[in-house]
Parts: sequence; structure tokens; C-alpha cells
Amino acid sequence: MKHDKYKIVFDSNIVFCNEENQLDKVFNSRIEEVFNFLKSNKITAVSLCVPKLVFDERVTQRVAQVGDQFLKMNSALRNLKIFGIINIKEKTLKKEKFQQKINENGLKTIKRYKIKVIPTANIEQGVLLQRALQKTAPFYGRGKGDKGFKDTLIWLSLLKDAKNKQGCNYILLTNDKSGFDQEICEKEFKEYSSADFFVIKELSVLKVFLDEKLGLDLELKELYHNIEQEILSLQGTITAEVGRYVNDSSLTIYSTRNAYLTNPTVSFLSDSLLSDEEGDGNFNFHSLDIHNISQEEDNQFNITADLYVTTKKSPKDTSSWRITLPSLYEDKILKYNISLRYKREFKLIEILSATKDV
Repeated sequence: MKHDKYKIVFDSNIVFCNEENQLDKVFNSRIEEVFNFLKSNKITAVSLCVPKLVFDERVTQRVAQVGDQFLKMNSALRNLKIFGIINIKEKTLKKEKFQQKINENGLKTIKRYKIKVIPTANIEQGVLLQRALQKTAPFYGRGKGDKGFKDTLIWLSLLKDAKNKQGCNYILLTNDKSGFDQEICEKEFKEYSSADFFVIKELSVLKVFLDEKLGLDLELKELYHNIEQEILSLQGTITAEVGRYVNDSSLTIYSTRNAYLTNPTVSFLSDSLLSDEEGDGNFNFHSLDIHNISQEEDNQFNITADLYVTTKKSPKDTSSWRITLPSLYEDKILKYNISLRYKREFKLIEILSATKDV
């Protein structure tokens, strides 16, 4: 049975951070990066999860770092006493105060990125002992080097959550290559859920995975995003070409720069436009809203957009002053519904249609 929903579960090694200038920060930027990826691609079938044990571990690690900073500070203060500085007193660490502050910041992150916390499962001691003796993943190692107790608690908590939340696939995001083997973990997962389980170690791999599973067309989206940025950089050229299309043959561009202008003034020398109440015939680029991009052959793209230009509208009864009193002109914004073809290789713009919006 195919399931379309996914839970991404963060292991502690994926969200670990130890920056000393941000000791109140519980997680690194990876949670934010995944959250923004889901948001920008409008993905609603994926939720983010952090095991309670991972959260508690990160808070404990940060509190320990605060303690290390106090030890370094007091050591430095003792070293300075040889210079006779008697007003410097060693500081006392109020662990509970810092732990509360760090915990609060972690909970704010949980809320901000809509993270679901997976409770730590109550596991019988005999079950853990048996898994440790048999080196059942994620337990691994030999003799005194046995490792995997914490990872086993995280894994069994995930299995319990999967059993209670049938119909959802699970993705464990972890750097632990030794403990969480895809084949072994997937086999045990199937004993608890009919859904699928995946181990992923890199964010880049996660994005490709979600692209394939959810049909996101990320490569095409990136292409269209790049096309949009290129079109916006040619705004001056588009303004000029729309001017030529609207009033063919009687056009002057007041600029000595090359053809790919950023913001030229396009002046129409037509008497009909100069006497038009809509404006004096001078176009300046204002803004461009792109609505749709479709790809053709030979690296060409058809684009529909709204082009906004500014022009000058003169007051009534002052037409004879236009040339000598430009300050009497009023700014007016005109909107054109345009369709254009973009030849990417040569950065050429061809206006297919341009209609003034009434």
C-alpha cells in the first residue's frame, strides 16, 4: 500500500551546533533550511519531527558548554590575580537558570518551525539488554566499546510512533553510518508499519529524494527562476521593445549605452501621442510582473507579464507650456499586458503582443 505522507526525523548529529558565541542556540541551521525548502515548494505532505531524547540531549550539551565557559573564565580571573587586581571575583554557575533559558529557546524553535516532538518510549530493561547483547541495530561495537544505547532509544521511540501513526512514511536524517543501516532498520520497521522507511545522510540527497517522490520538478523550477531573473535584468530592453511595438517606426531612445539597457527613457515623436491625454509619449520603466513562463524548442521561452511604465500627463489648458515648464507635468503609470519570446542564447526579446490595460 502506497502512502503519500512523510515524516522527517532529525537525529542529534544532524542538528548539532557548538558555536560559543551562540550558547543559547539549541539547533543548527539545518532544521530551518528544510523548513524553508518545504515552504518555498508548498509541500504540505511532509512534517518535521525531533525525538524528545534528541531535544533533551541538545539542551544538556549546551548547558555543559556554558559550564566550560565558566571554568575558562574563572581560570583567567585566577591568572590575573598575580597582578594584584583584587576586585575581580570568580563567578558561580547557576546551572538551573541557564538550563531554563536554553530550554525555552529550544521550545521556541520547535514552535517556529512547526516541529512535532516524538515522545521517548518506555522500554523494558530486558529488551535493551537483549538488543545490546545481540548487537541489534543501532547497537554496535564489541566488549567495552559497545555503543548505540541512545540511538536505540531513539529508534524504538520512532518505531512506536510509526505504529501509532499508520499511513505515514518515515525519513531518518542522520550522519550515523554505523548504527542506522538502511536494510536492517527497514526490515524491523516493516514489523510496525505498512509504510516505508528511509535513512538519508545529506540535505542535498533529501531534496532530490523529495523531488522524485513528490514530483516537485525542482530542476524545471530552478530553470524558470533563472529565466525570470534574466528577464527582469532586461527590463529596459523590454520597455523599449514594447514602445516599438505600440508605436512602430517613430521612436527615439535617449541613451548612449548598449542595447541591454537597465532603465532607458523611450520617447515617441508621434504628434498623436504628444497630444494624448494619457501622457507625453515618454516611457520610463516602473515594474514588471511575470505571470507565466513556458519553454519552446531551441532554448526559447514564451512569457506573459504585466509591464508598468511611467509617463507624464500634462494639465489641461497648459499644453503650450509643455516644453518650457516640465514641472507642470504629472506622473502617470500605464499598464501593458504583454507576451514576449525570449531567445536565451542571445538574450534577445521579441514582443508578440502588447495591449494597454484600460
